[in-house]
This record gives sequence, structure tokens and C-alpha cells, in this order.
Amino acid sequence: MPSGSSQRRAPGLALQRRIEESPLGRGALSTLLVVTLVAIVAINLPGSDLRQQLLRVGQPYLNALGLDQNWALFAPDPRRVAIDVTALVQFDDGSTASWSFPHDGALFGAYRDYRWRKWEESLITDPAAGSQLWEPATLWAASREARPGHSISRVTLLERYASIAAPGVQPSVGPSRQRTLYTLSLAPASAAAAR
Repeated sequence: MPSGSSQRRAPGLALQRRIEESPLGRGALSTLLVVTLVAIVAINLPGSDLRQQLLRVGQPYLNALGLDQNWALFAPDPRRVAIDVTALVQFDDGSTASWSFPHDGALFGAYRDYRWRKWEESLITDPAAGSQLWEPATLWAASREARPGHSISRVTLLERYASIAAPGVQPSVGPSRQRTLYTLSLAPASAAAAR
């Protein structure tokens, strides 16, 4: 006699089997498979008019499925500088806090960290575009470090960088340097709004 758990799953399996065995169900599944494969191929095409036309329709579909890919990471000439952006948050009572981009665990964190790293990189690698992101970044840091009963008076966005040596050369990372990217002074009313 079948167990209780297999009896509970039977209606779901029966529905799946009916869909897979019906001509209409097979046609729908085949269409979804072909559309998915075309969209995946399209997103990996080099920049062209065909790619743009296919992705105009396919990009929302890929985003919904979580299959959107960006292979713009390939770097035949990799960056020779290690970068780190932090924000120094100063409160009206003279105390300070430091905000850094999140670093999650090695296993699943890489998937979440990628977007944070790209934002961090955008702040410093393209001065024209990056400078437009500096104020939103300082406001974000202020919102993350807000404390009840304390007003934020200033947020300073700092870049730390160090040269990376070629593979096999010791030490692999040179001395660290720091520069100020942006300083935002907040009036008490705008500091409260950042919370």
C-alpha cells in the first residue's frame, strides 16, 4: 500500500503528467524552452542591432527568470589597483562611525556582493559618472549609520587603494593610500531625513 506522502503528491504529479502528455501542454513547454534559449543566446551576442531588438522583448523575461547575465567582467588587462570605498559618518556630538560596502560569506555572498562591488567600482573608476553617485552614496551611508537621538553632521566618502603586483611578485599588494572623494555636510533637518 502506498504511503501517505506519495498519495498527497499524486494529484500534483497527475496534473504534471497530463500537461506533459497533452499536445497543447507539450507545445507550450516547447515554446517556453525555445524562447528561453533564444533569450539566453541573445544576451550573450556582441553589441548589435539584432541583440538590441531581441533583448527589448527578452530582457524582462530573463530578469523575471533570474537568467540575466552580464559578461562585461572579462578583463584582458585587469585592474592593477585594489580599491575600497568607505564612508566616515560624523555625528553632532563628535562621535564617528564608519560604513563599508557589505561583504557576505564566500559561498552565497558572491552573488549579492557583485552588485555592491559594481556600485563601489562605479564611484571611482569613471569620474564623470561616479561623481553623480557620490551624494546618493553618502546619503545611503548616513541612513545605514543613523542612531536614535544623534544627528549626523557630516559624511565623508573615502577611497582607499593599493597597487597590486604581478603574479609571483612579493609583496602582492603595495602600501595603501587614501583620498577623499566627497564630503556632504548635513543640516539637522536633512540628517533626520537621511534616517
